[in-house]
Amino acid sequence: MELEKNYKIIDANAIAEIYKKPHIEDEEYTNFKYYSDNEYPKKLIDERRPNEAQMVKEYREKTYQPVFQEVFDRVLASLNKIHRADGFFIKYPDQKEFTQIADSEKLPEYLETDFKGKQSIMNYTFSTLLKQYLIDANGICLIWGYQPITEEGNEDNTNYIEPHPYIINTNKIIYFSEGESFVYNGENSRELYSVDKTQWAKWVMDKRGVWRIEKSIPNLSGEACFFRLGGLVESTEDLGTEYQSRLKAMLPWLNVATVEFSDLQAEIVMHIHSQQWIYQSEECSSCNGSGFLLKDQQKVPCTNTKCKDGYVSFSPYEPLRVRPAKTNMGETPAPTPPMGYVQKDTEIAKLQDARIDRHRNRALSAINMQFLELIPAAVSGVSKAYDRDETNNTFYAIAKDLGRIIEFSAYYVAVWRYNQIYSNDIIKMMCPIVIVPNTFDILSSDFLVQEIKTAKDSGLNDAVLSEMEIEFIKKRFPNDVRLQQIKIDAMKLDPASGKSEEEKALMFASNTMTKQDQILSTYIYDFIEKAYEEVANFGMKTRDEKLKTLQGYAAVKQAEISAKNKVETIIRDNIGN
Repeated sequence: MELEKNYKIIDANAIAEIYKKPHIEDEEYTNFKYYSDNEYPKKLIDERRPNEAQMVKEYREKTYQPVFQEVFDRVLASLNKIHRADGFFIKYPDQKEFTQIADSEKLPEYLETDFKGKQSIMNYTFSTLLKQYLIDANGICLIWGYQPITEEGNEDNTNYIEPHPYIINTNKIIYFSEGESFVYNGENSRELYSVDKTQWAKWVMDKRGVWRIEKSIPNLSGEACFFRLGGLVESTEDLGTEYQSRLKAMLPWLNVATVEFSDLQAEIVMHIHSQQWIYQSEECSSCNGSGFLLKDQQKVPCTNTKCKDGYVSFSPYEPLRVRPAKTNMGETPAPTPPMGYVQKDTEIAKLQDARIDRHRNRALSAINMQFLELIPAAVSGVSKAYDRDETNNTFYAIAKDLGRIIEFSAYYVAVWRYNQIYSNDIIKMMCPIVIVPNTFDILSSDFLVQEIKTAKDSGLNDAVLSEMEIEFIKKRFPNDVRLQQIKIDAMKLDPASGKSEEEKALMFASNTMTKQDQILSTYIYDFIEKAYEEVANFGMKTRDEKLKTLQGYAAVKQAEISAKNKVETIIRDNIGN
């Protein structure tokens, strides 16, 4: 940091020094805002074309569309799956021993109902904090508490303090001392805010340049209840740790794609749309082809609305009239035909479009999320390899960070609410921990279908294919556990799983399959559904127990078929006689 002094308590002298030497490090956050909040990337585009005319720059800004926000939104939506992941949950200690707190006011009840705007801490984390954490690793989450307000508008000192989270982004933060204090910009240049262990304060500079407190709120928690959102550790300094977003690796590719897309739009305007040329021969009768008139001895533009540089404009929707050339007076004959279209090279636009697609894929590959975008086979030079372990590592690291954010937030909420009753050591005992699973169900069903198809084409073992198909079943029917189990049982208990009817018939003809197994395989879904309806706790039974039930159904079906065949044979014989 540029400002190395550690201010535990922010006073007027500290504010004056910080104001003179502010430390703002928001480049990463600014870049992410292009894709998370639709902001125009003015700096990126201006640096790419520093000598462009102002008119062209304004045109670029006016026609800009945030097309790459969709890439960020897909990443964000995919990471929201962490919320639904099996094994990701908040575990609360038993609260019975904290007898001095009313049941309705205990920590779990508050965190699950009133953490922010009547949201639970988990819902707020994924609806708000996740995005802020991804785009602003050095942003600050401040947990600040207020006394409840009565119906008369007064503070209710008889009830517990109500703490809530507030996000202060790095483009406002000008000083940060981890665990001690921080200062951030106000609405104008002569206004600052500070937070430390004693108070939150609004500072204003008077006409003499002296800083004074305009408003303050005492810090009743007694602690510095704030923390950086965090991510990858960039550096550890005296005043605290600097972080980078875990998605930072995608920024360079998105930035390059954004600049090139702006160029592509210009290229399309110049080279895709048809441009007509005509042989202009009709002079304007008002200005006699000069393009201007004399008025009070001054040249003024021609007043004929159809005149352009001394010639009458031509509309493509009306006939083109060309008068014969006066060759005896030195005029050149008009070309044949007297109009046409400029031939333009469209290959540059095609090349740019392909490059932008590759940049998009590389942005996702940089954070191990290329599975979010299936790349056409025609796009050369793009790696389609996908490492599921690497992707899982990315999700695991982000889930761990979110767990840390939840745990810090819960602790600071507890300190605000209960520090008048219990010591901080006891408060820590009532705080929850976040359980994070080792693996995450993150692949889309379309991607799994592609994986299964590739595995089948490569002749992979049937046992491996079955496991892949089970994963697809769970992804395809996430909310119907019974249907999942029926389909999984059908795969595991089918003696000819994965075989076609023709292949089953060949196996039976070659004596590699019994008649009963053939029937069981043919009617497997019917038998399993029947078993779930008739046999108590069928889904909980062992494989052998399930198979025994199904074989019983197959034996009955085989007897029915045999009896039916005998009857048909007798009928045919009688008819023949």
